[in-house]
Amino acid sequence: MSDPGAGEDEDGGWGAHAQRRPALDTRPLSAWWVIFAGPVVGLLFVLTDHMLRATVSLGGALLLAAVLRVALPGSGVGGIAVRGPVVDVVLLVLLGVAARVSGFTLDLAAR
Repeated sequence: MSDPGAGEDEDGGWGAHAQRRPALDTRPLSAWWVIFAGPVVGLLFVLTDHMLRATVSLGGALLLAAVLRVALPGSGVGGIAVRGPVVDVVLLVLLGVAARVSGFTLDLAAR
């Protein structure tokens, strides 16, 4: 039989004196939803064979994510914060620039 201090009443039921579990450490997805629009628009451009616009919008979303990672406080970044701030920003800028450069330099015309 379990002891009454573990959350159960003396009669074995769950009563008003039950211990509360600590809140889960979850991050809100606040800034992530702003970034989500870029890939959606990029995929719509891919479906309509506008590859330059698709790469520019995807690269722009990554660069916007880097700006938001720098500008927002730790609690407001949400799903953008994966590693340390410096690593996140450097990787997001590199990927954003790479996406934009590839869009302007590659021959992405539909054949």
